[in-house]
Amino acid sequence: MKKTETRSTPHPLRTIILRFDPAKEAPEFETLALESFRELHDRMWEIQQRIQQGRRRAFPFTLLIEDAEELFRQAKDKFKHLKVMIPENPEKETVWAQLKDLLSKINEHLLGFIDELINETEAFYAYDDYIFEYDQWMNDVAFPQFDEVFKRYEECAVDMVSFDRDLDDFKGVLSAVKRQESKYYDMMNEAIEHYSELNEEMANLFEEVEDFDPELLGDDLDSK
Repeated sequence: MKKTETRSTPHPLRTIILRFDPAKEAPEFETLALESFRELHDRMWEIQQRIQQGRRRAFPFTLLIEDAEELFRQAKDKFKHLKVMIPENPEKETVWAQLKDLLSKINEHLLGFIDELINETEAFYAYDDYIFEYDQWMNDVAFPQFDEVFKRYEECAVDMVSFDRDLDDFKGVLSAVKRQESKYYDMMNEAIEHYSELNEEMANLFEEVEDFDPELLGDDLDSK
């Protein structure tokens, strides 16, 4: 049994542990493959951090959009009520004031988070472009290099059993990160779709209100 030495490379994603034949000099294709293996870890660590940060930032938008939707529903009901009230109804002035207040609250609430939602949406789309490039590089460059190492194992200094085991361990981490990524995609896509649909409904309501009575919107209230 030939003698091998174990080399551990600490990494924030996971520790890389490989065995090598000290009597062999690594050929260039092996060196390039192991550099790509390290780069896989670097990139996956960056991706994991972006996903976790993105999920933490995205979660509050779900609640904020739900709050906006509730205000919209209340305003819609008040407007529906107001439209059928006769001028002589003693409650008409109260309902009018309540609707005006709700419309103002909607505007104020949206202004409180819309810029952040836009910024986070842009970051989400930028991540989507980044991960596409990473996956393409991983599948078109890195993994073919690993295949070359396995095909020409007799020329390599790295022990194939240890490399196969460590690569498999990395794939396990990759799968875990991809599951996190899926949750990030679901969270952001749902928030973007929910807000887009709600924004369209709110715009229609504000337009109807403006046609009915522009004073309900006030001088400083923009239709959303």
